[in-house]
Amino acid sequence: MNPNEEKERALWRQQKHLEIKKELRSNEKFMQFLEKAYPFSREGFIDEYAGEKVDWIEWGPTHIRWNEKEDLQWLNDATARLKEIQQKKLFDIQCLWRAEKMNLPQIKTTFDFKYWEDNILNCPFVQPVTQTEVDLYIQYLQSENFENQQGWFDRWQDYEQIKEAYNSTNANRNFPDWYDFHNGRTGLSVYLILPDIRGSKEEFYLNLFRQETFKKAEQQKKKEQEQPILAGAKTDQRPWLNYHQKGWLTWFVTTYEDKQTQEFFKRYGGENPFNDQDEFIENDLRLLEHADRTIPIQGWFDWKEAIHKAADRYRREKIIESLPSAFEQYHIHLEMKLSFEETTPIFTLNDWYHKAILRGRELNGEPLNFDF
Repeated sequence: MNPNEEKERALWRQQKHLEIKKELRSNEKFMQFLEKAYPFSREGFIDEYAGEKVDWIEWGPTHIRWNEKEDLQWLNDATARLKEIQQKKLFDIQCLWRAEKMNLPQIKTTFDFKYWEDNILNCPFVQPVTQTEVDLYIQYLQSENFENQQGWFDRWQDYEQIKEAYNSTNANRNFPDWYDFHNGRTGLSVYLILPDIRGSKEEFYLNLFRQETFKKAEQQKKKEQEQPILAGAKTDQRPWLNYHQKGWLTWFVTTYEDKQTQEFFKRYGGENPFNDQDEFIENDLRLLEHADRTIPIQGWFDWKEAIHKAADRYRREKIIESLPSAFEQYHIHLEMKLSFEETTPIFTLNDWYHKAILRGRELNGEPLNFDF
């Protein structure tokens, strides 16, 4: 694809993504359905669903063959690996910023790093991916410690938990294998021993804010006990949108989409497995069946694990083959000054965090700014 075609495609995808989200929010039937769900889970679904639908619309009408769809899959997967390269660089910057070794005009609080995690390819203070970094990631793909994906609730910029995982075997999450591999080749694990000066300062102000909030909550509770009829609002009991549950996306498409979109959805392959082990093995078998080369399967005490290992080797090979194209398209975006598709985080708490810090500063008799 030449640069002009790539630019047109990128602009079309961005515009279509925004249009779909607007359409969802203007769909009265859909919004009535959302009212029954917990508020924080709504935006994550709308953004993720819009991204999925863009793929169906773009590729569904062409009746693409399996191998063509797989080429798209590997290109998307390779692009995700470029994001991982940037995540490690962002994490190192976070370590330096927290240790007050550098200043960033785009960062006011530690929580802002979570925003840029969700928009990593648009992050203005992380230098663009280089060929040297791609080559290093390919070495990681070829290593025995390659981690295809993190746990569903693990995030790349979880500073406290990642440091705990680095220093302890009893942490609630694993230390990212990519970070470990990168540090082993670059020596940048030294950043993990830097002090969290900024985090400690923020915690001081947050504690003041929490104390005030707790005091108000106790007063409200006492008031409600004294006047139960005039009690405040009840805790929101609405359920989360469990849209990764098996069959949920198929139900949603058949319930809220028109016949054409339903057909695009089917042609694209329907929903992908999330955590159903039987579906994962079926996905592995299907991948091997349509592989463009003979994939040897080594003996293993568990045949499902043997299949998975063979499929995993093939996936790595295809990602490595697709990285040059993903890298080229990435730099076309940069040269054309195009923004990358953003990911709306499920928890958009930046404003709340900023206000909490500023309130803590106010309670401590300090200016309402982030210069501390």
